[in-house]
Parts: sequence; structure tokens; C-alpha cells
Amino acid sequence: MSRFKFAGNFGAIHQPEYRRMAGDPNINPRAFRVHFAALGWANQIGHAEFGPGELAQILGIGYGRAADLAANKAVTAAKGMNLILPQSGLRCLVLPHTLFQTGKGSVVCKFHGVSINDMGGSPVVSL
Repeated sequence: MSRFKFAGNFGAIHQPEYRRMAGDPNINPRAFRVHFAALGWANQIGHAEFGPGELAQILGIGYGRAADLAANKAVTAAKGMNLILPQSGLRCLVLPHTLFQTGKGSVVCKFHGVSINDMGGSPVVSL
């Protein structure tokens, strides 16, 4: 992997590593793993979309209603810790643009019905 040169107070994350950490059962509380999932799957507008039951599976909780309830509890805890935005849920975790930006991935969120055009243009800050 190449090294990046950043100006100002910017850093970088490796999204595949955050995806791995989202499923690591040794990382607790689970709210942190929800945050890692948001970082690992976020697109250009900071939305990380998941299919039905997918977040519970990523978090290693399992399948079905009980797993979704446990995953929802973790999402609620992550919102309470301000790790994700209040509009987040099991189907889409949302990060503020001040926390996360990328130049790769989708520029729409089908779940929330928003696109980069709804957000005033490019969310990427030029360095």
C-alpha cells in the first residue's frame, strides 16, 4: 500500500481493516464495532448501506429477529456515544462529513434517498 501525503489535520484509514475490526468479537462494547462498520463501508457521502440482517452478520451476532434486535441495540449505543449520526439505523450507518471523506464508492444512499447533489456537490475536500 502506498503512503499518502496530507496537508493540515488530515489522516487516512484503511477501510478493509475497519471492516475486519467490525467483526472482531474481542472488541467491546459492540458500539465501537458499529462505528468501525460505518467507517469500513462508508461511501463518498459517508453512508454505509447494508441489506436486511447484514449488519448483525457483520457484527458476528447471527441471523434473525433476535440478532437484529441486538444489532439495533448496538446502533443505538453508537448513536448515544456520537460515533454515528442520529439518522443511522440497521440498514444505513451515517458518518458526518467532518469525520469521514473518500473519493471512492457510491455517491448515493438508496436507503435514505439522498445523493451528492442533495449535499451541495462534492463532499471531498481538496488538499
